[in-house]
Order: sequence, then C-alpha cells, then structure tokens
Amino acid sequence: MVTQAVGSAFTMASDELDAINKAINNQDLGQNGDKIRNVIKWMFMPDGQEPNGQRLGILSRNLGNLITARARNDNAAEDGSNVHWLTEDQIVVYCNLDRFQKRDDGDWYDSDIDEAFSKNDAFGTCKGIEPTVAYTWVSDNTNKPSQVQLCPWFINWMKRVETKSLQDAETKGLFYQAVSKGLTKLHALLTPIDVISLLDKVILHEFTHTRIGGESFDVDGPSFLNIRYGWNRCRKLAQEGTNDLRREPQVNADSIALCGSDDANGLVAIRYIKEGKSVSENGKVN
Repeated sequence: MVTQAVGSAFTMASDELDAINKAINNQDLGQNGDKIRNVIKWMFMPDGQEPNGQRLGILSRNLGNLITARARNDNAAEDGSNVHWLTEDQIVVYCNLDRFQKRDDGDWYDSDIDEAFSKNDAFGTCKGIEPTVAYTWVSDNTNKPSQVQLCPWFINWMKRVETKSLQDAETKGLFYQAVSKGLTKLHALLTPIDVISLLDKVILHEFTHTRIGGESFDVDGPSFLNIRYGWNRCRKLAQEGTNDLRREPQVNADSIALCGSDDANGLVAIRYIKEGKSVSENGKVN
C-alpha cells in the first residue's frame, strides 16, 4: 500500500509540474483547460491574477528537483513496513518507530541517522492531541536522507478505510472528523477533495518538506487552529495575495499537495474536469 502511494505521490508531483509550467507559459492545457487553470488559480493565485512565474516559479523549481529523486530512486525497496528510496539516500519513508531507542537521559536515539531527539521532536507528534498523520525530519547534515514518518495509527486506519467513490470520500471525511478530537473541536469537516487518496496526498505533502523537495512550510503553523491545511484554508491563503515569500501558497505544503491530489489515475481535480465533472472553488467534486 505504502510503496504504491509513494510512487503515486511522485507521479502527482510530475503531473502538477507539467500543468503549472503550461499555465505559466499560457500553453494549451487540453480539453477543459480553463477549468484546469482555475484549480491552479484557486490554490496559488490572488483573485484576479493569472498564473505567473512570480507566484509559481519557486514551486516549479522545487517540484522539478523533487521528481529527480524518483528518477534516481526507481529501484526502491520495501523492507518490512518501511519504504527505502536508496539511491543517493534522498528520502526514506517510515511506517513504524522501530529505529528509536530510549536513552538514559530521556532522549530517543535514531539508529538510522545516528542522531538523538527529545520525544516531542521525534515520534511524540504522532501521539499528541492534534490530528498529526505524518511528519518530516531534515537533518542539518546534508549527507543524511530526509526522513518521512507516517504515523502508525494513520497507516492502520488507512488499511481499514478505502475510498472507492466520491460518496466514500464524503464518508471518510466524516469518519476522519470523528476519530480526530482536534478536528471535532474545530468543526472542520474536510471537503471531498481533501480526503480522496488521502495517503498519497499526505506523502506528497511530506515530500515537499524534504531537502530535495524544497523544504516547504506549514504556513501559520504549528498550531492546528491556524495552520493552512485543507482546501478551504489554502484557498483563503491564495486570496490574501501576500508578498511575504514564507507565506506564499507556492511554499505551503498543503497547497502544493492539494493541487496535485491523486487517485492512482491522475490528478483528482484535473482528472475529474477532463472526465466532464467539475471541481468547485469550495473543494466539492460534482
């Protein structure tokens, strides 16, 4: 499941890069190109602006760098429940916490990268009160790989809940809200496009945090009360039109992941548009 999702996340990044570059250069986006362009505008552009290099150039560069990791790492191997992208050690994806060993001083030692962390800086985030599904660690040592940790509870849940249709996506959104105390308190029901192929989207989100992916931000984080997660919050971020590079949508991890959200057959938003369906500004797929 995870190996397939990792491959899909790389495909999503590649497809998103292609669409963004064509939009920047005002090239043909194919059938329903105007609707496809709208999706890019909703995620990244202030109202009234067309896709351009100023608002999307850094994202184009970062996605281009990210997909080279796949080109170099096509011989990925799955070792137990971890996926190792071995060539040049760019990214390692973890599904368990077996590499952590508790030390006498209370810190936790990561045997894979030979570094020690406090619990909260390591896997503690997977067990906190907020709905954390994954996190990424980028070592100060550039010779060490970026680590993407998928929280074990999230992997177990994904194994139980499959999204096979848009109706299932609505159901999954309700279920996710029910199991997540943080989301329930916020009354923050995820839109269908937030939950379609959630695992793939989460992995792409985390990939953008890696060194080779550009070390994107979680804008207005870390508190889940303010962080720019989810379609509606990302849409509002784009509308703000900030000139602060650290708050632009093109460096916000969830804006990037949502634009590229995939379901093994291609970009969700763009794929449904090509099939004659529509994606609305509020994230509904009809």
